[in-house]
Amino acid sequence: MLPVYSLYIHIPFCVSKCKYCDFFSVATGKKKVSQTYIDALCKELSVRLPENNIHSLKTIYIGGGTPSLLSHVQLVQIFSTIKSIVTMTDDAEITIEVNPDDVTQNLLTSFKQVGVNRISCGIQSMCNESLRYASRRADLFNNKKALDILKGWEGKLSLDIICGLPEETEQSFMTCLKDLLEAEPDHISMYSLTIEDETPFGQLYNEGKLNLDFDFSDSLWIKAKEYLSDKGYFQYEVSNFSRKGFECKHNLVYWNHEGYLGCGCGATGSLYKEDGTAIRISNKNNINLYCNYWLSVSRENAENPQNIEMVNLSDSIFEYFMMGLRKVSGVQEKDFVDKFRMEIPENILNVLMSWNRKNLCEITGYAPQRTFTLGINGILYLNKFLEEIL
Repeated sequence: MLPVYSLYIHIPFCVSKCKYCDFFSVATGKKKVSQTYIDALCKELSVRLPENNIHSLKTIYIGGGTPSLLSHVQLVQIFSTIKSIVTMTDDAEITIEVNPDDVTQNLLTSFKQVGVNRISCGIQSMCNESLRYASRRADLFNNKKALDILKGWEGKLSLDIICGLPEETEQSFMTCLKDLLEAEPDHISMYSLTIEDETPFGQLYNEGKLNLDFDFSDSLWIKAKEYLSDKGYFQYEVSNFSRKGFECKHNLVYWNHEGYLGCGCGATGSLYKEDGTAIRISNKNNINLYCNYWLSVSRENAENPQNIEMVNLSDSIFEYFMMGLRKVSGVQEKDFVDKFRMEIPENILNVLMSWNRKNLCEITGYAPQRTFTLGINGILYLNKFLEEIL
């Protein structure tokens, strides 16, 4: 198994659920995280980190759910567990997601004390009507207050925004971007609104009760992209923009087809072998099952909360292009050969060449050192490209 240097931790608790969210989490109505869950999480970490020969970490990403609901004592417990097993590299990136409604100076102090050096805050919109429609916990006042506090954060700052929420106008969205940039973030994640069937938005949309103009959303995204570019934020992935040198190291692990461990209920991790195949371990979306297993005196007699999938070579190659071509920098031929110990399959190479002739794929360099990128135009049709290489 290839070495792993990245860890994802899932905190599946929220005070309330947003109508568009399809990530695994449970709404508790309370601003706290179950201590039983944290005990189980730390037990999993104490077993799986050494079990997978992980001795050093370059990135940790704590997502959710709402990790900003963790108490200081719980944060200390998690990081004490991790640091008792592994060392952190000098330039390690340690990210935690926060809800604007939870942002206080005390919270930032708590983060700093445990070693967090990057915050990802989900602002999503600065339009009160959109925030209410999406059932966001933080309103415009909370968002502005959070941005004022986050401007003083000494570490790296990333802000999330959703393009195309109901009730959003071009004026409100562009105003939102301007407000976000006043906080001087290093990184912006700008997502187009996607409708998932199992979410409240998905149900409303399928019933014809949610009126969305996807063309308007697309035009708004393009306008916003140009605005961010003018302000010094370059697009390095389909939905992500940053100042030079402030790309999200952890997410690049996913996009670069590198291994990572996933801990916590609902978390997934991929462990790659030298031949390019992988073992994908996913924790089931069942908190009681998860806690019972990891806190059991005898885990051999407890129901296993994990799903284990063997990712074969062809699926792994497909995922390599699916994730790698999301990056504006694309994929490198030499990197593919290093990862899979083989040349790029002929059918995929033919599609790349075909798209190049249609000005949808840029090819630089010469074999075996070529770089393939879908470019500004082709990246909009990534799904079509993936259909053609299947």
